[in-house]
Amino acid sequence: MIPGWFSMLSFDNLPDVLTPKHLMEFLPLGRNAIYDALNRKDIPSVRIGQKYLIPKTALGEFLGLSDKSAVAGTPTEEKTVWGT
Repeated sequence: MIPGWFSMLSFDNLPDVLTPKHLMEFLPLGRNAIYDALNRKDIPSVRIGQKYLIPKTALGEFLGLSDKSAVAGTPTEEKTVWGT
């Protein structure tokens, strides 16, 4: 049996601007944990009135995807390491 928090969503398939509901569907976190992280600014977001909007890149940073091209879903450039 697949746990209830398991999501078939992949990071690349998420919209560019997310809502807390998107985060709840993507991460194994509940509603309170998501809103606590947003209030603590662990996950960077913009608040308009009572609505939180989370850029996809901010979620990537929160998840440790620091390479901006990987977050944007574009191919990365191979790097050659000399002397190895």
